[in-house]
Amino acid sequence: MTKAELIKRWKEDGNEGYSAAQLDVLLKSLCSVIATELYEGGEASLPVLGKLTTVRVKGRDYRNVHTGEKYHVPAHLRAVFRPSKTFKELLN
Repeated sequence: MTKAELIKRWKEDGNEGYSAAQLDVLLKSLCSVIATELYEGGEASLPVLGKLTTVRVKGRDYRNVHTGEKYHVPAHLRAVFRPSKTFKELLN
Protein backbone atom coordinates (compact mmCIF):
# COMPACT_ATOMS: atom_id res chain seq x y z
CA MET A 1 0.00 0.00 0.00
CA THR A 2 1.42 3.36 -0.98
CA LYS A 3 1.14 6.53 1.08
CA ALA A 4 -1.52 7.88 -1.30
CA GLU A 5 -3.56 4.68 -0.98
CA LEU A 6 -3.23 4.78 2.80
CA ILE A 7 -4.46 8.37 2.95
CA LYS A 8 -7.36 7.57 0.59
CA ARG A 9 -8.44 4.62 2.75
CA TRP A 10 -7.98 6.62 5.92
CA LYS A 11 -10.21 9.35 4.50
CA GLU A 12 -12.89 6.81 3.50
CA ASP A 13 -12.81 5.23 6.96
CA GLY A 14 -14.68 7.98 8.79
CA ASN A 15 -12.30 10.91 8.29
CA GLU A 16 -14.24 12.79 5.61
CA GLY A 17 -13.84 16.03 7.59
CA TYR A 18 -10.11 16.10 6.83
CA SER A 19 -8.51 16.89 3.51
CA ALA A 20 -5.90 14.60 1.99
CA ALA A 21 -3.28 17.28 2.64
CA GLN A 22 -4.19 17.42 6.34
CA LEU A 23 -3.99 13.64 6.63
CA ASP A 24 -0.62 13.69 4.85
CA VAL A 25 0.74 16.20 7.38
CA LEU A 26 -0.66 14.09 10.23
CA LEU A 27 0.98 10.94 8.86
CA LYS A 28 4.35 12.67 8.44
CA SER A 29 4.13 14.06 11.96
CA LEU A 30 3.22 10.65 13.41
CA CYS A 31 6.14 8.97 11.63
CA SER A 32 8.51 11.69 12.79
CA VAL A 33 7.44 11.33 16.43
CA ILE A 34 7.77 7.52 16.30
CA ALA A 35 11.21 7.73 14.63
CA THR A 36 12.45 10.23 17.24
CA GLU A 37 11.20 8.06 20.09
CA LEU A 38 12.90 4.97 18.67
CA TYR A 39 16.14 6.90 18.06
CA GLU A 40 16.16 7.93 21.71
CA GLY A 41 15.85 4.26 22.75
CA GLY A 42 12.17 4.31 23.63
CA GLU A 43 9.29 2.34 22.20
CA ALA A 44 6.10 3.16 20.32
CA SER A 45 2.87 1.27 20.92
CA LEU A 46 0.54 1.05 17.96
CA PRO A 47 -2.95 0.14 19.18
CA VAL A 48 -4.19 -3.23 17.88
CA LEU A 49 -1.01 -3.74 15.78
CA GLY A 50 1.77 -4.09 18.34
CA LYS A 51 4.88 -2.35 19.53
CA LEU A 52 7.97 -0.90 17.84
CA THR A 53 11.14 -1.12 19.89
CA THR A 54 14.86 -0.95 19.25
CA VAL A 55 17.60 -3.46 19.99
CA ARG A 56 21.32 -2.84 19.97
CA VAL A 57 23.21 -4.99 17.45
CA LYS A 58 26.87 -5.70 18.15
CA GLY A 59 29.52 -4.78 15.62
CA ARG A 60 30.85 -7.64 13.51
CA ASP A 61 33.19 -8.45 10.66
CA TYR A 62 31.59 -9.23 7.32
CA ARG A 63 33.00 -10.74 4.15
CA ASN A 64 31.41 -10.16 0.75
CA VAL A 65 30.95 -13.70 -0.63
CA HIS A 66 31.19 -12.51 -4.24
CA THR A 67 34.38 -10.45 -4.02
CA GLY A 68 35.95 -11.79 -0.82
CA GLU A 69 36.43 -8.22 0.41
CA LYS A 70 36.22 -7.79 4.21
CA TYR A 71 34.16 -5.09 5.94
CA HIS A 72 33.44 -4.12 9.50
CA VAL A 73 29.80 -3.45 10.34
CA PRO A 74 29.73 -1.15 13.40
CA ALA A 75 27.34 -1.55 16.33
CA HIS A 76 23.97 0.03 15.63
CA LEU A 77 20.31 0.17 16.64
CA ARG A 78 17.76 -1.95 14.78
CA ALA A 79 14.01 -1.37 14.86
CA VAL A 80 11.98 -4.42 15.86
CA PHE A 81 8.22 -4.89 15.49
CA ARG A 82 6.47 -7.10 18.03
CA PRO A 83 2.89 -7.86 16.97
CA SER A 84 0.12 -7.83 19.55
CA LYS A 85 -1.88 -10.92 20.41
CA THR A 86 -4.93 -9.42 18.69
CA PHE A 87 -2.96 -8.77 15.49
CA LYS A 88 -1.52 -12.30 15.49
CA GLU A 89 -5.00 -13.77 15.87
CA LEU A 90 -6.30 -11.56 13.06
CA LEU A 91 -3.57 -12.80 10.70
CA ASN A 92 -4.15 -16.46 11.51
